[in-house]
Amino acid sequence: MRTALAAIGLALAAATVQAQEETVTIRAGRLLDGLGNVRGNVTLRVTGSRIAAVDDAPAADETPGPVTYDLSGLTLMPGLIDTHVHLTAHFDPDGRNHHDPDETPAQTMLYAAGNAHATLTAGFTTVQSLGSPADRDLRDAIARGDLPGPRVLTSLGAVRAGTGTPDEIRAYVRQLAEDGADVVKVFASASIREGGGLVMSPEQLDAVCAEAQAVGLRTVVHAYGTDGLTATIEAGCGGIEHGNRYDDAVIDLMAARGTYLDPHVGSLWANYFEHRDRFIGRGNYTEEGFALMEEARTTGYETFRRTLAHGGVKVVYGTDAVAGAHGRNADELVYRVRDGGQDPMDAIVSATSLAAESLGLADTIGRIAPGYEADLVAVAGNPLDDIAAVRAVRFVMKGGVVYRNPAP
Repeated sequence: MRTALAAIGLALAAATVQAQEETVTIRAGRLLDGLGNVRGNVTLRVTGSRIAAVDDAPAADETPGPVTYDLSGLTLMPGLIDTHVHLTAHFDPDGRNHHDPDETPAQTMLYAAGNAHATLTAGFTTVQSLGSPADRDLRDAIARGDLPGPRVLTSLGAVRAGTGTPDEIRAYVRQLAEDGADVVKVFASASIREGGGLVMSPEQLDAVCAEAQAVGLRTVVHAYGTDGLTATIEAGCGGIEHGNRYDDAVIDLMAARGTYLDPHVGSLWANYFEHRDRFIGRGNYTEEGFALMEEARTTGYETFRRTLAHGGVKVVYGTDAVAGAHGRNADELVYRVRDGGQDPMDAIVSATSLAAESLGLADTIGRIAPGYEADLVAVAGNPLDDIAAVRAVRFVMKGGVVYRNPAP
């Protein structure tokens, strides 16, 4: 059985081999370390795939040493992390949301590889894809260095009410672990386009969350509303996806249990409405479904603000990126800050060290510090002054390998 740690270990080993222990230096005019700290004029040394040192840049009267990458006019941050994407989601050749029954597995993988590349060059060096069985081959190809893309964790599929009895659910979770899943995705609630009501029983939720813990996997749960979130948290599941609407008692419960919350407050809805004609008429993308999404957008912002005001909930960063959204993963940061009222630094931390913690990788990625993976992104401008700067990506390094560089 391949565990999440084993899969990540393969990725890190591949990155180390590719970087071949070469030492490079990077000068940054401003550094956000992923923990909420800001430093000016620093020099990083990267050896192989890891950060070896973070030092102050030479003073004006000192002779500077050689610099491999001069990013002194940019803001350097840890590689960003999106804890909820769908890398295989795409539009078909006819421009509509994927529904082509004749698409081959090779065609699906080509779409996914393109989405992965777009995501990486947008500054996201790690993603959690929730989840298609095809994610496994994509994850492993990227880890080997065969394809450019972010570090991928995947659920390979999802547990649903229709998965069966508690015993059948336990067996399915064990099979996911055997197949190489990094996390277990659970649909406790219906789609928001179908009202988002609770659809799994307490016994089913207890079974999936307990079995996942027994085989060493995390759980993230698609849940809406007070009933859905309460049932999920009380079952011992580790993370909530969406949330959207819930009362203050749920906020207290998430804070008390240390539950990770990944709300989707802006970019998900904006993408659907921007590409409305490409989605409408496919599955539950109906007129009624779009009306419910519009309602969810309004309710979600109000709930997000109440959650932030509490101050005790671990709000992590994810986008639920589907067709049309890959490579635009940073948009959600802008929505959270500008429309949701989140502090810019808190938003960046949610997409770096806190996101890494939620993935069980707090000791490996998500911050700029010696010993951590050299996952680095540099942007033009200062996102603490204008969060939209996170869209202006100029430099991307993952595991010591540069994938985007402004230098000629």
